[in-house]
Amino acid sequence: MTGGLDDCLAVREILSAELDGRADGSEVARARHHMSTCRGCAEWLTAAESIQRLVRVRPAEYVPDLSSVVLERAHPPRPGRGEWVRYSLVVVALTQFVVALPHLFSLGSLHDSRHLGAMAVALSLGLLYTAHRPTRAYGILPIVSALAVTMVGAALADVIRGSTPLIGEAVHVLELIGFVLVWMLAGRPGLPRRRRFSRRRVLRSVDAHESASRRSVA
Repeated sequence: MTGGLDDCLAVREILSAELDGRADGSEVARARHHMSTCRGCAEWLTAAESIQRLVRVRPAEYVPDLSSVVLERAHPPRPGRGEWVRYSLVVVALTQFVVALPHLFSLGSLHDSRHLGAMAVALSLGLLYTAHRPTRAYGILPIVSALAVTMVGAALADVIRGSTPLIGEAVHVLELIGFVLVWMLAGRPGLPRRRRFSRRRVLRSVDAHESASRRSVA
Protein backbone atom coordinates (compact mmCIF):
# COMPACT_ATOMS: atom_id res chain seq x y z
CA MET A 1 0.00 0.00 0.00
CA THR A 2 1.39 3.44 -0.91
CA GLY A 3 0.44 6.59 0.91
CA GLY A 4 -1.26 6.92 4.27
CA LEU A 5 -4.78 6.55 5.50
CA ASP A 6 -5.69 10.04 4.34
CA ASP A 7 -4.69 9.14 0.77
CA CYS A 8 -6.87 6.02 0.82
CA LEU A 9 -9.85 7.96 2.17
CA ALA A 10 -9.45 10.59 -0.56
CA VAL A 11 -9.10 7.92 -3.26
CA ARG A 12 -12.16 6.05 -2.06
CA GLU A 13 -14.14 9.26 -2.05
CA ILE A 14 -13.14 9.79 -5.70
CA LEU A 15 -14.05 6.19 -6.56
CA SER A 16 -17.43 6.62 -4.87
CA ALA A 17 -18.01 9.74 -6.94
CA GLU A 18 -17.03 7.79 -10.05
CA LEU A 19 -19.66 5.15 -9.29
CA ASP A 20 -22.23 7.94 -9.10
CA GLY A 21 -20.96 9.47 -12.35
CA ARG A 22 -19.76 12.69 -10.73
CA ALA A 23 -15.96 12.29 -10.68
CA ASP A 24 -13.49 14.29 -12.72
CA GLY A 25 -11.35 12.45 -15.28
CA SER A 26 -8.01 13.52 -13.81
CA GLU A 27 -9.12 12.53 -10.31
CA VAL A 28 -10.25 9.11 -11.55
CA ALA A 29 -6.88 8.57 -13.27
CA ARG A 30 -5.06 9.42 -10.05
CA ALA A 31 -7.33 7.12 -8.04
CA ARG A 32 -6.82 4.25 -10.48
CA HIS A 33 -3.05 4.73 -10.30
CA HIS A 34 -3.21 4.62 -6.52
CA MET A 35 -5.42 1.52 -6.63
CA SER A 36 -2.87 -0.34 -8.77
CA THR A 37 -0.51 -0.32 -5.81
CA CYS A 38 -3.08 -0.39 -2.98
CA ARG A 39 -4.78 -3.71 -2.47
CA GLY A 40 -7.11 -2.34 0.22
CA CYS A 41 -8.59 0.30 -2.11
CA ALA A 42 -8.96 -2.24 -4.90
CA GLU A 43 -10.89 -4.57 -2.61
CA TRP A 44 -12.96 -1.62 -1.38
CA LEU A 45 -13.92 -0.73 -4.99
CA THR A 46 -14.89 -4.35 -5.74
CA ALA A 47 -17.14 -4.44 -2.68
CA ALA A 48 -18.64 -1.05 -3.51
CA GLU A 49 -19.43 -2.15 -7.07
CA SER A 50 -21.10 -5.32 -5.77
CA ILE A 51 -23.26 -3.33 -3.34
CA GLN A 52 -24.20 -0.85 -6.06
CA ARG A 53 -25.16 -3.72 -8.36
CA LEU A 54 -27.34 -5.30 -5.66
CA VAL A 55 -29.09 -1.99 -4.97
CA ARG A 56 -29.68 -0.95 -8.57
CA VAL A 57 -30.32 -4.33 -10.20
CA ARG A 58 -33.12 -6.42 -8.72
CA PRO A 59 -35.89 -8.66 -10.01
CA ALA A 60 -38.81 -6.81 -11.48
CA GLU A 61 -41.92 -6.77 -9.31
CA TYR A 62 -44.96 -8.64 -10.52
CA VAL A 63 -47.50 -6.43 -12.29
CA PRO A 64 -50.87 -8.02 -13.13
CA ASP A 65 -52.15 -7.78 -16.68
CA LEU A 66 -54.79 -5.05 -16.45
CA SER A 67 -55.16 -4.52 -20.19
CA SER A 68 -58.60 -6.15 -20.32
CA VAL A 69 -59.89 -4.02 -17.44
CA VAL A 70 -58.46 -0.82 -18.92
CA LEU A 71 -59.87 -1.50 -22.38
CA GLU A 72 -63.24 -2.39 -20.90
CA ARG A 73 -63.47 0.93 -19.09
CA ALA A 74 -62.07 2.91 -22.00
CA HIS A 75 -64.90 1.71 -24.26
CA PRO A 76 -62.88 1.31 -27.47
CA PRO A 77 -64.89 1.76 -30.68
CA ARG A 78 -66.05 -1.30 -32.59
CA PRO A 79 -66.50 -0.28 -36.23
CA GLY A 80 -67.38 -3.81 -37.34
CA ARG A 81 -65.82 -5.97 -40.01
CA GLY A 82 -64.65 -3.74 -42.84
CA GLU A 83 -65.80 -0.75 -40.74
CA TRP A 84 -69.33 -1.20 -42.07
CA VAL A 85 -70.80 0.47 -38.98
CA ARG A 86 -68.93 3.71 -39.70
CA TYR A 87 -69.86 3.73 -43.37
CA SER A 88 -73.50 3.00 -42.57
CA LEU A 89 -73.48 5.85 -40.07
CA VAL A 90 -72.18 8.21 -42.74
CA VAL A 91 -74.98 7.18 -45.12
CA VAL A 92 -77.64 7.67 -42.44
CA ALA A 93 -76.21 11.04 -41.38
CA LEU A 94 -76.02 12.38 -44.95
CA THR A 95 -79.54 11.18 -45.71
CA GLN A 96 -80.89 12.83 -42.58
CA PHE A 97 -79.01 16.03 -43.40
CA VAL A 98 -80.47 16.19 -46.92
CA VAL A 99 -84.00 15.50 -45.63
CA ALA A 100 -83.81 18.08 -42.83
CA LEU A 101 -82.09 20.88 -44.74
CA PRO A 102 -85.21 22.10 -46.63
CA HIS A 103 -87.14 22.42 -43.35
CA LEU A 104 -84.35 24.53 -41.91
CA PHE A 105 -84.22 27.10 -44.72
CA SER A 106 -87.76 26.98 -46.06
CA LEU A 107 -89.35 30.43 -45.75
CA GLY A 108 -92.85 29.04 -45.82
CA SER A 109 -92.30 26.56 -42.99
CA LEU A 110 -93.66 27.05 -39.53
CA HIS A 111 -91.45 28.22 -36.70
CA ASP A 112 -91.61 24.84 -34.94
CA SER A 113 -90.77 23.05 -38.17
CA ARG A 114 -87.59 25.09 -38.57
CA HIS A 115 -86.58 24.26 -35.02
CA LEU A 116 -87.08 20.56 -35.67
CA GLY A 117 -85.10 20.90 -38.89
CA ALA A 118 -82.26 22.58 -36.99
CA MET A 119 -82.29 19.76 -34.45
CA ALA A 120 -82.19 17.12 -37.18
CA VAL A 121 -79.33 18.91 -38.97
CA ALA A 122 -77.38 19.16 -35.71
CA LEU A 123 -77.94 15.47 -35.06
CA SER A 124 -76.75 14.54 -38.55
CA LEU A 125 -73.59 16.62 -38.10
CA GLY A 126 -72.97 14.89 -34.78
CA LEU A 127 -73.34 11.50 -36.45
CA LEU A 128 -70.89 12.51 -39.18
CA TYR A 129 -68.38 13.63 -36.58
CA THR A 130 -68.83 10.35 -34.71
CA ALA A 131 -68.19 8.38 -37.90
CA HIS A 132 -65.04 10.44 -38.43
CA ARG A 133 -63.89 10.01 -34.80
CA PRO A 134 -65.25 6.66 -33.59
CA THR A 135 -63.63 7.11 -30.17
CA ARG A 136 -66.28 9.76 -29.46
CA ALA A 137 -69.14 7.31 -29.95
CA TYR A 138 -69.51 6.40 -26.28
CA GLY A 139 -69.59 10.06 -25.23
CA ILE A 140 -72.21 11.13 -27.76
CA LEU A 141 -74.40 8.06 -27.21
CA PRO A 142 -76.56 9.58 -24.39
CA ILE A 143 -77.39 12.62 -26.57
CA VAL A 144 -78.21 10.53 -29.63
CA SER A 145 -80.34 8.13 -27.61
CA ALA A 146 -82.27 10.96 -25.94
CA LEU A 147 -82.98 12.67 -29.28
CA ALA A 148 -83.95 9.40 -30.96
CA VAL A 149 -86.31 8.35 -28.17
CA THR A 150 -88.02 11.73 -27.88
CA MET A 151 -88.43 12.24 -31.63
CA VAL A 152 -89.65 8.70 -32.30
CA GLY A 153 -91.95 8.88 -29.27
CA ALA A 154 -93.43 12.18 -30.44
CA ALA A 155 -93.90 10.78 -33.94
CA LEU A 156 -95.73 7.72 -32.60
CA ALA A 157 -97.96 9.93 -30.47
CA ASP A 158 -98.89 12.02 -33.53
CA VAL A 159 -99.66 8.89 -35.54
CA ILE A 160 -101.83 7.43 -32.75
CA ARG A 161 -103.78 10.69 -32.44
CA GLY A 162 -104.23 10.72 -36.20
CA SER A 163 -102.73 14.19 -36.63
CA THR A 164 -99.99 12.90 -38.92
CA PRO A 165 -100.00 9.95 -41.36
CA LEU A 166 -97.59 7.13 -40.74
CA ILE A 167 -95.71 7.79 -43.98
CA GLY A 168 -95.12 11.37 -42.87
CA GLU A 169 -93.29 10.22 -39.76
CA ALA A 170 -91.23 7.56 -41.52
CA VAL A 171 -88.30 9.98 -41.68
CA HIS A 172 -87.75 9.47 -37.94
CA VAL A 173 -86.65 5.92 -38.66
CA LEU A 174 -83.32 7.46 -39.67
CA GLU A 175 -82.84 8.77 -36.14
CA LEU A 176 -83.57 5.35 -34.69
CA ILE A 177 -81.13 3.69 -37.10
CA GLY A 178 -78.51 6.32 -36.27
CA PHE A 179 -78.91 5.59 -32.56
CA VAL A 180 -78.47 1.84 -33.13
CA LEU A 181 -75.32 2.41 -35.22
CA VAL A 182 -73.78 4.72 -32.62
CA TRP A 183 -74.61 2.16 -29.93
CA MET A 184 -72.87 -0.54 -31.95
CA LEU A 185 -69.89 1.72 -32.65
CA ALA A 186 -69.58 2.47 -28.93
CA GLY A 187 -69.16 -1.23 -28.19
CA ARG A 188 -72.79 -2.13 -27.39
CA PRO A 189 -72.74 -0.82 -23.80
CA GLY A 190 -75.26 -2.46 -21.54
CA LEU A 191 -74.76 -5.96 -22.92
CA PRO A 192 -72.52 -8.50 -21.15
CA ARG A 193 -69.19 -8.98 -22.87
CA ARG A 194 -67.39 -12.24 -23.43
CA ARG A 195 -64.42 -13.03 -21.25
CA ARG A 196 -65.21 -10.12 -19.00
CA PHE A 197 -62.61 -9.64 -16.27
CA SER A 198 -63.90 -8.32 -12.99
CA ARG A 199 -61.86 -6.12 -10.71
CA ARG A 200 -62.32 -8.64 -7.90
CA ARG A 201 -60.73 -11.37 -10.02
CA VAL A 202 -57.70 -9.18 -10.77
CA LEU A 203 -57.26 -8.30 -7.11
CA ARG A 204 -57.45 -11.97 -6.18
CA SER A 205 -54.64 -12.81 -8.61
CA VAL A 206 -52.49 -10.00 -7.20
CA ASP A 207 -53.07 -11.13 -3.59
CA ALA A 208 -52.29 -14.74 -4.50
CA HIS A 209 -49.02 -13.75 -6.14
CA GLU A 210 -48.01 -11.57 -3.17
CA SER A 211 -48.73 -14.44 -0.76
CA ALA A 212 -46.63 -16.80 -2.87
CA SER A 213 -43.79 -14.28 -2.94
CA ARG A 214 -43.85 -13.92 0.87
CA ARG A 215 -43.75 -17.69 1.32
CA SER A 216 -40.80 -18.02 -1.06
CA VAL A 217 -38.88 -15.28 0.78
CA ALA A 218 -39.66 -16.84 4.15
